[in-house]
Amino acid sequence: MHITDLMAKTLELTNVTELEPFATINGVTVVELDAAEGHFRVHLVRDSEYLNVQLEEGSKLAAYYNSLFWHEISTAEKISIASGQFYKRFRVSDGDVKHSVFVTKSEKRGSARSRLTLPELEQVAQEIATLHAANSRLSRCAMDVEENYGNIKMYRKKIQREVIEILESAVTQELARYFMNPASIAQKVGILTHHLETHKEEDDEENHQHKVITHGRLSADTCRFDEDGKLVEITEWENIHLGNPVEDLTNLLVTSADVDIRRKKFMKVFQVYFYSLVDMHPPNFQLPDLKRWFKEFEAKAVMNGLVDVLKCEQPSYYCKISVALDAEASNRTAEWLWCFSRTFFEIMIFNCAFFDEMQTPLSSDSIESLLLTLADSPDENLKREAAHRWETSLDDSVDFLTGNYISDHEHTFFSHKDEDED
Repeated sequence: MHITDLMAKTLELTNVTELEPFATINGVTVVELDAAEGHFRVHLVRDSEYLNVQLEEGSKLAAYYNSLFWHEISTAEKISIASGQFYKRFRVSDGDVKHSVFVTKSEKRGSARSRLTLPELEQVAQEIATLHAANSRLSRCAMDVEENYGNIKMYRKKIQREVIEILESAVTQELARYFMNPASIAQKVGILTHHLETHKEEDDEENHQHKVITHGRLSADTCRFDEDGKLVEITEWENIHLGNPVEDLTNLLVTSADVDIRRKKFMKVFQVYFYSLVDMHPPNFQLPDLKRWFKEFEAKAVMNGLVDVLKCEQPSYYCKISVALDAEASNRTAEWLWCFSRTFFEIMIFNCAFFDEMQTPLSSDSIESLLLTLADSPDENLKREAAHRWETSLDDSVDFLTGNYISDHEHTFFSHKDEDED
């Protein structure tokens, strides 16, 4: 039985339309269904019959259960945040293979943007403030999600070197034309990698004092807006964990905002967050702290997507895929595109025979999103914008770490004023 028919029968839905399925950045299968009863999102992952599983399989299961924990607890606690409501959980069988499934429901279906405007960023900032204001109500899930997130981080660390090599190969070949200074990217990535390896967040006492529940992968891809530009849902809560208050909005600004907004107007976003939080639950930090933390966490956000590109077990079932390469492309470009595309398509495999003969887009983030855009998009302007956004974030992070960052010394209280104001 096809997944749509199975879900319609199990959930007693009518007039069901299946949207194009996808795999999350952690490899969890997601199917969206529009029905007369509302908009439903089905999350499923292959169960393991063994207590000890391979690291990559454990990472996928950890992501699935983190998302489940979030939706169960946020729904039970009635946290007023733009997130799907937990609807049902169960198991399904496909022959000898079993899958865990949970379903969320949204009253309204939104769509993702390729980049976010300042008003859209401010809407997301208000939702993150709501999340942090409810931190004490989410404490009972903190231990579970931290353990799961630890498994996800372990797998990222395992594959990091291979992903960095893919990036370095891409920017030094024909794709170099999309970057301002491609020859320096490998060196700058090395600087950030060394910094992140030597600077352990768990050893940072200040960071420990201000930990809050964070989304973990906040980007334009995970924010859904309706036709009127209203934020209706934040998706993919698989990487939820305890982190610094700026982590989510920093990742959002680096991956999803224009360079001008990230460099000159980022404090407008943090001001909306801060004063929204003050109204709900006064924090134990000040607005200037957010500005300082933003620059400190920018390096992590720039590198965030690197180690997710290979997060997938070897597939049991294969979807139909096709990789079109320009006949005039050089052998090395074709080889890189094939390698990179194959890596991503392996992530997009569902270990479930419910999905027959279909193509599956991947929800992506940061560097892998950039590389896919450069490899596949026919829009040259989009390619150059994506490369410029990521490279300038890389430059700013390295300049900050090496002491070459030119601070605006802008007072955090007055940074909301537009440039044309007196």
